[in-house]
Amino acid sequence: MAIIDRNAIFFEGALTANATGQPVALTSLKLPGRMEPMPLRLSITEAFTPDEAQSLTMAMEEADSADGPWAVVPGSSISVENTAETPGLALGARPYLRFLPQGTRKNWLRMTFALTPVEGKSVSHGRLFAALVRGEDLPYEPAIMAG
Repeated sequence: MAIIDRNAIFFEGALTANATGQPVALTSLKLPGRMEPMPLRLSITEAFTPDEAQSLTMAMEEADSADGPWAVVPGSSISVENTAETPGLALGARPYLRFLPQGTRKNWLRMTFALTPVEGKSVSHGRLFAALVRGEDLPYEPAIMAG
């Protein structure tokens, strides 16, 4: 179980259109991306159905203050396909980086989300949670479960 500080949550809730998450302050760090790896958790908490959501592109942005101007952190943009054969946005999926990108240099961060709907449709289902966490929190695999 991860320990989560409410001030370190980028986004929590339904995502049915393009969105920008809340700014998160890392003002006590000189060069955030060059410190020890900082765990980052992004989990799909309600599946995005492949018949509605074709893909999701996620990126982290950085700035010197909460008001911006904002710039994309190098190496932070990831696009995840969501098809019936390979549902990359299924419930429980962790489709983003496990740690804060090393290219992070500024003290304010936020995440952006760009949904690509299936042509002629709109996205009505899908929720996610994204935050910096105190420790890495990977889901248990059946092979390591006792009993």
